[in-house]
Amino acid sequence: MTIEICLGQNCKAYGGQALAEVLTEKGVPFQVFECRSLCTYAPVAFVAGKAKLRATLDDVVVND
Repeated sequence: MTIEICLGQNCKAYGGQALAEVLTEKGVPFQVFECRSLCTYAPVAFVAGKAKLRATLDDVVVND
């Protein structure tokens, strides 16, 4: 499963950076992408190609 986190200016400021830091701490692999003009919904993540708007850790990590 591919996880992508936006670290554009708004997403970074509204939780994208914090989300990336938690994923790094937990050892969850992810990719960073640049702004896709979804700033109104910051932070934005894509999980398996599906957009997660106002993303939280629960939105991007599937607990088994």
